Amino acid sequence: MIYTQLSDEYKYDTLADAMYAREVEYFHYDFDRKNFEHLLANATDNEFAASVAERLNDTCKQMGNVGAIMTALKAQIEDEQAYADAVVRVTAKREAKEAE
Repeated sequence: MIYTQLSDEYKYDTLADAMYAREVEYFHYDFDRKNFEHLLANATDNEFAASVAERLNDTCKQMGNVGAIMTALKAQIEDEQAYADAVVRVTAKREAKEAE
C-alpha cells in the first residue's frame, strides 16, 4: 500500500513508541529473571525451587521473544536521523503526559 495520509514522522513516532514499550517490557522481564535466579539459588524447598525454575524458564523465553520483536522493529528504521528525531518527540510527549 502507498500511504497518502501517513507521514514518515508518524511512522518513526510509532516505531519509537513501540521500541520504548519493548524496552520497558524487557526491563521488567530482566528484573524478574534476576529475582528468580536469586530465589532459585537460595531455595530450600524443592517444590518451590521447581516452581521458580519454571517461571525463570518462561521469563527467559519471553525475553527472547521481546528481543526478536525489537530486532524486527529496528529493521524498519531506514533513516536513523528521522528515528532519533522521533525518539525526542515521543519522549517529550511521554514526559509531558507523566507531568500532568
